[in-house]
Amino acid sequence: MLARWLIAAICSGSLLTAATPALPQVCDVPCEPRGNFQKTAEVPILDEVRFTGLQRIAPAAVAAQLRSRGGEPFNAAKIEKDLRALTRLGWFQSIQVEEVSPTHPPPQEFENRKRIALLFDLEERPFLSKVEYSGSRLLSEKQIEKMLEDKKLAPALGKPADPVALHRTALAIRAGLKELGHLEANVRIARAEASNATVTVRFEINDGPLLRVRRVSFDGHPQVPAKLLRAQMHNIAPWKPLASWRGKNAYSREAFEEDRQRILTYYENHGFPEARVGCARVAQFTEPSRRWLPWPHESRQAGLSVSIPIEAGPFYRFESIAATEALQQAAKEHGRSPITISELDGAAAFSQQEIDKWQRLWMGRLQPRNSEIDSPSYHSVDVMRTFNPDNHTARVTLDLSDSPPYTVRRIEFLGLHKFSDRYVRRRIVLREGHPIDERALEAGLLRLARTGYFKPIRKGDIRVQLDEATHTANVSIRLEEIGQQRASLTGGTGQFGSTLGVVYTVFDLLNRDELLSAQLDSGPETLQIMLGLAKEGIFGTRASLAFSVFNNVVRPRFAGSAKGPFFSSHSEGINVPWVYPLTNTDTLDVNYTLSSTTTEYPPASITAVPGVTLGNVRSKISSRSLGAGWTRDTGSERILLTNSVSGGWLGGGENMVRSSAEYGRIFRDPFFAPSGAWAFRTTFSGAGSYRGDMPFYARLFPGDELVRGFRPGELGPHAVTARTAANGATTYSASPAGANLVTATSAEYRFPLSGGTEAAAFFDLGSGLVLPNWLGPTKPLLLGATNGALHGSTGIELRWTVPGVQVPVRAYYAVNVLRMNRFISLSENSVFHARNRFSAFGWGLGTLF
Repeated sequence: MLARWLIAAICSGSLLTAATPALPQVCDVPCEPRGNFQKTAEVPILDEVRFTGLQRIAPAAVAAQLRSRGGEPFNAAKIEKDLRALTRLGWFQSIQVEEVSPTHPPPQEFENRKRIALLFDLEERPFLSKVEYSGSRLLSEKQIEKMLEDKKLAPALGKPADPVALHRTALAIRAGLKELGHLEANVRIARAEASNATVTVRFEINDGPLLRVRRVSFDGHPQVPAKLLRAQMHNIAPWKPLASWRGKNAYSREAFEEDRQRILTYYENHGFPEARVGCARVAQFTEPSRRWLPWPHESRQAGLSVSIPIEAGPFYRFESIAATEALQQAAKEHGRSPITISELDGAAAFSQQEIDKWQRLWMGRLQPRNSEIDSPSYHSVDVMRTFNPDNHTARVTLDLSDSPPYTVRRIEFLGLHKFSDRYVRRRIVLREGHPIDERALEAGLLRLARTGYFKPIRKGDIRVQLDEATHTANVSIRLEEIGQQRASLTGGTGQFGSTLGVVYTVFDLLNRDELLSAQLDSGPETLQIMLGLAKEGIFGTRASLAFSVFNNVVRPRFAGSAKGPFFSSHSEGINVPWVYPLTNTDTLDVNYTLSSTTTEYPPASITAVPGVTLGNVRSKISSRSLGAGWTRDTGSERILLTNSVSGGWLGGGENMVRSSAEYGRIFRDPFFAPSGAWAFRTTFSGAGSYRGDMPFYARLFPGDELVRGFRPGELGPHAVTARTAANGATTYSASPAGANLVTATSAEYRFPLSGGTEAAAFFDLGSGLVLPNWLGPTKPLLLGATNGALHGSTGIELRWTVPGVQVPVRAYYAVNVLRMNRFISLSENSVFHARNRFSAFGWGLGTLF
């Protein structure tokens, strides 16, 4: 019995090796056992396990891979697992096992028991001493090494040369050449073994001919113009500009599968639920080509023709989309108003995307309003589709699911090399042991994609295995890392114009899941430099803690009678924010800031500036502030509240209170077009001094970041400044005084255009007010007609998000319907013309809201 089992076990180990993709150099593991194994009815005792044939690998390293231990009863299943484990290591050319006599006397308790010893006869594979790459004209050795290192397939020097691992390396090199358009590329592995049991491996690469995709056709019955289908193909698109430079004219199965899925999704969302897209038929052809260098001549050009078979099927329209009474009643029980059927009448053509949207919307209405981040979802929504083949209509019914929800048993992340499982799991809101929540999973994946360290996650990367018996689900998510280092461009809008910057981040450099960042933002009137260190999951909680050092320079130039720069401010310090996620949508943050600000004023502008005299055109103030904020962001609604206080028991020369609030909302257009959207924003900002003078740099100078078409400082009031000339005469002028209370509101109607461009019609209102009591003892001489004046503009704005950079570029034209245009007397001999532009072109980077 024992002998028969060992024969089967050893042969199973050899079959395991032979079944893996191997090269011709791989030797089969012999299946011939040695020794005379006797049958016995009593389970023998495994006295010891010995190894022979080891030259460079330590016996302890091999023993650590085995589960069998001396002194235990002989276990056939455990020995079988040991054989498989040794085979998977790839360390040995052959593995043989035989029974030998024990060398140690039996213990007293095992004197009457059958005792055996197993001897593992192992033949080591030679160690890999050198790797070479030759023959390729496209890929240099450094490019190949970097590609293999990114895919974690680089051959490991100083370790046994595993033929299976080397074969995978060869396949990776070949795949890289295919992505460059060389479908007939091949890689051969040459081995040169030395007498010292080492081997040198050379990958002999043959690039093969360059075969670019030159034709893409759609066969069968597409029923959709080829132009629309080509627009869905992002990977194989030889008609796009600079296709050869961008790799759009190279064919690979992976690239086509992504495009095939996009085409199928387009059909499902445009009235063809029964559409089928087959596998591409790729053929090589030659066509005449006219060349002009070195002289005009005719030549033959080889290329690939890709033919995609498509059967669109019949075109379906929505007959109705309805929710059952049970579903509506469940929404009422959770305090949510049900959606009426008229609201559900969306697109005329059948659209799976439309159905998924309403399903997610109803699932959201079944959840508690204040659900915590770990609270499970106990309700799901079923979708029933009924197709009428006679009139080609579809009836969709949304119903409350009566089956218990599937519980997540396991979440697995595949493709992680540089990032830890903990880093990814912390951003995925879905939790093991809780019911599946599609909204939570989508929110987590979106949060993960926003980090910029992973490529966009597609539906095909998510796999859910359902177990009907236990009503559980295993979720596996395949991720593709971009890298731990990332450089990106940023853009934004501040009170002194737009800024453009670059951010460089490094993750997990210290192996503590930390994020190091360096940021440089610059604009016509501002400059900011910041170095930061952030750590998530601090003290074992969901909170994150950061530390940043900043250096800011502001030199505003205001329009009006006093030409800038009106003042120059230089701030430097440290900021320590602490952020804690309360729920899926709510976040609490607390921050401490220690800074020092040096402000310089030209002699012409120091008359009403607190703390500055004619002999002192520079002021330096230190600040220690503590702030707290709360943010709610649901994707369609955003609420932001922040408050901070400086001075007092915190110390420093600045004694101020700051407060701001913002509310924004966007929702789909229910009246004109389903693709349009309405967006609204209301904002409030205030600052004041509770002891001493309010520093001039702390005032607010609102402009087109709140009301488009107005320059910085034009929403606030103006103050009178006096200057004494050399002849003793006093000259009066007016300049922006800044504000300590600002409020604004905006309304937009947004509609998408072609090419990823969006247009928006807008109407903005805003006003800046100076409350003198909030400024401290020193108060400016304000022009009352300009203090608190309401400003408004309307116009149209175009937005385009730069591909790859993901920074929106905005260009607008605004007509200032509410503006200042009046003459104000400053003295008997001077008059100030308070005038805003009637209209203006403007541009900016980043989104306003």
